[in-house]
Amino acid sequence: MFVVNKSYVGEECVFEFALCLGCREKMHDQLSEESRVAMFDFMHDNIDMAARKENLGTESETDAYLEKCIACKTPRELASGYTLGALFTETELIKGPFPMLMCSTCEEVLAETISDETRKMWDRFIADHFPGPPSEIKLPKGSKPIFI
Repeated sequence: MFVVNKSYVGEECVFEFALCLGCREKMHDQLSEESRVAMFDFMHDNIDMAARKENLGTESETDAYLEKCIACKTPRELASGYTLGALFTETELIKGPFPMLMCSTCEEVLAETISDETRKMWDRFIADHFPGPPSEIKLPKGSKPIFI
């Protein structure tokens, strides 16, 4: 199983990666406690997973999961940018909480809660795994470890 994240500005994908669940867990373990609590609080305060499960279940068309921001409900076509997150097993998309879309505005709000320690860990991850121009450019504000 693995997680895929794809970040878009407009309709252009500007960053994407896949992490196996083992690596995802290692990365999650490196998040500061402050960041873990802040991310949990943001998700708890802004996302109604029970309603999502009731409305979408696991059988809805994939587009239904990605039509609007999971937090603020802004339609994808009205968002200036957004990140998609999905969970796969081999070639199969696993539906449930994922796939999900978070608009760049909500990503920025969430990113403001992340500790400096977590930001440094994320920056190291980018520099270590994405050599060349992507690690040398400034990613859009809010492109932090939102879905990991």
